[in-house]
Amino acid sequence: MTCEFVFLPVGNADSIIIYPNGGSAIVIDLHKIPTLLKWFQNKKETNISRIYITHEHRDHFPSLEELVTFLDNWLKSGKVGSICLPYQVYQQAKKKVDSNRAANKRLEDALYQLRRWEKKSIINFIDATRGSNPYSKDSLEIHVLHPGLLYAQDHLASIKGKDNEISVVLRVTYGNFAALLLADIEGAGLKEFVDICQPPEVNANLVKIPHHGAWPKNGDDLKQLLETIDAEIAVLSVGSTNNYGHVVPELFDLLLSLKNDTSKRLENFACTEVTRTCVRSASERSSMGKSGLAKQQLCAGEITIFAETSGLWQPKTQTVHEDIISSLTHPACKGKADLGIIPT
Repeated sequence: MTCEFVFLPVGNADSIIIYPNGGSAIVIDLHKIPTLLKWFQNKKETNISRIYITHEHRDHFPSLEELVTFLDNWLKSGKVGSICLPYQVYQQAKKKVDSNRAANKRLEDALYQLRRWEKKSIINFIDATRGSNPYSKDSLEIHVLHPGLLYAQDHLASIKGKDNEISVVLRVTYGNFAALLLADIEGAGLKEFVDICQPPEVNANLVKIPHHGAWPKNGDDLKQLLETIDAEIAVLSVGSTNNYGHVVPELFDLLLSLKNDTSKRLENFACTEVTRTCVRSASERSSMGKSGLAKQQLCAGEITIFAETSGLWQPKTQTVHEDIISSLTHPACKGKADLGIIPT
């Protein structure tokens, strides 16, 4: 029996599917819904057990209106068990509607439809905070490790924006195989997570690198976290054309140091799309600002990890990954990137 951990190539964004053999799927984040639908059509799968939206940013969450459109169409032939919406997103939307109903008619209709589905028990809406609403089906378990309930409430009461800090972090286990999916966690949220979560809770075979290969101001906390997770494989969901400089040299440098450290387990890391760091020298990047490449180019493309309950796993990529890597000037995963980092 195997479970597929699928990272769709959706640019500088996330859309992840967990698909256990013989069971219905779990979806984490909903960027580029057509890409998600194509995957389900190819699998001829119509059941989704749970949807997690890790936070409200548009590279993870399409908006409540677009979510309702997706669900309306899906429910014509399929089922959805439960949805974890971003923390307080419904409440905030309700306030927005109440402040100007005429200008927010579509949002009001979306809220009505969500409530109708809840009242008729068509979909169950649940919280996603630390320790709440674990998922368990046969050998598959999913637990929320971040944010804590009071941390999320405190954050929303005192800070405007910075939704990445309350990104939902998930630990997914399939027998002896574990994955840690870090969404976009950074800043104070990253610090909170590092302080609270310790081994063995955060140890994992697979890690989804947070925030598409960004480097937070508290990079030492990210370094500590990735060292503690001690994953065997790291996945980066990143877009070639992104205008944030992702994947930044500091992140690649950290992954290479873990890969080359014989005391660590990291065997490899893979990006869904080619990044500028893998095709441009440091001097070339210095004249680009934070702009990305001119067009999308798949690197691994869709990345699937086939996990067994024994803890063994095998990767599968959409592209012939080694051929793509060999065509690049500075492939980071082969240690050939011109990172331009001055040692301190």
